[in-house]
Amino acid sequence: MHRVFQRDLCKLRLTTAKAYVHMMGDGQGTTSHASNSSIRLTAQVQGLGPLFKVNLNLQNYASNPLYGLPVVLSFNPSVYKVPKPYFIIPSLIPSLLYDYEFAVECVDPNGAGDSIRVCVCNPHSPVPILTATVDMPATDILVES
Repeated sequence: MHRVFQRDLCKLRLTTAKAYVHMMGDGQGTTSHASNSSIRLTAQVQGLGPLFKVNLNLQNYASNPLYGLPVVLSFNPSVYKVPKPYFIIPSLIPSLLYDYEFAVECVDPNGAGDSIRVCVCNPHSPVPILTATVDMPATDILVES
């Protein structure tokens, strides 16, 4: 009985790992990147709402610098408002950590939480270099009495 359990557990782990690799390869996960990409992106959300600040940390792991990378923020406009949803990164020198931040305002009257997709684009190709999903928290609503 124990041997059967161990075998089934190994099959479950293998199936889960295959599904995870397939999901990440299709770009359905929280982060996806082009096959020749060597950029790492981390995001941190600060604030309780309705105003948030999102800090992006970008690092280039390639041996060559990258220049003029557009960054596009994709979000639901009925939930969030971002003053500047598009900006250009002038350069990414290898091994240096670059910090960028942008403000996000929740305009949903119920304070719903949603996600914001960050796309680091290649100026010479329609395929983005890196995409990441930032899960935003629900906003604390002030109740007037």
